[in-house]
Amino acid sequence: MSVKDGFIFNGKHSFKDFNVWLQEKKIQPPAKTKIKESVPFMNGTYDFSTVGSNGDQVYGERKIQVKLGLRTKSKEELYIVYQLILEWLEDTGRQELMFDNIPGFYFIAEVEDTPEFEETIKMGTLTISFTAQPFKVSTSYMGDDIWDTFCFLTDYTQYTNEFAINGETAVTMYNNGRSITPVINCSSDMTLVYNGKTYNLTKGDNKPWGLKLQNGRNDLLFSGSGIAKILFRWEVL
Repeated sequence: MSVKDGFIFNGKHSFKDFNVWLQEKKIQPPAKTKIKESVPFMNGTYDFSTVGSNGDQVYGERKIQVKLGLRTKSKEELYIVYQLILEWLEDTGRQELMFDNIPGFYFIAEVEDTPEFEETIKMGTLTISFTAQPFKVSTSYMGDDIWDTFCFLTDYTQYTNEFAINGETAVTMYNNGRSITPVINCSSDMTLVYNGKTYNLTKGDNKPWGLKLQNGRNDLLFSGSGIAKILFRWEVL
């Protein structure tokens, strides 16, 4: 890990704005959220964990721990830098957390636990624990023609998310991540058929209840006249 590697949180970078280096980070996976019930005289349990999510596995929050190194010219400066970092990290709620060496994704995170500070003369270490939402979120919309962060191991090629609709028009939309409900922006009223269900879309932004694009290829059938944009940032563990 380079000395200049770090992370962006609350609009500022750990090294570029505070001259502290990221000594280590630990990104823990989220735990499954389980809802189980047992019945007297029954072996095992009933698992209702995915009943309300239409079969999707539900996860809890995850922990991300970082250890920062503070190096200053005096003890007075050390405590000033310490104060500035605390205000930067703690004096806010949930924010985007983006690491330099995880390009193309960010976490939604917040510092909830008390940081741990240790000092040695003019140097110090600060251990921060972020509480984050379970998934990494793409910095790009699916269909944005961006190759810098394209991953040949996991990503699908989708050159656009904007489609001209003229009468009955078939549209293919890929999803690199988990099932997700997109925002569908229409230039006029339209109808959409997906997985055998019909959705009435109005002019402007629509977020159809119950419509979830699955990982991989999704085939949609629009009817109407105008432009339809399918907008979502894919999410992964």
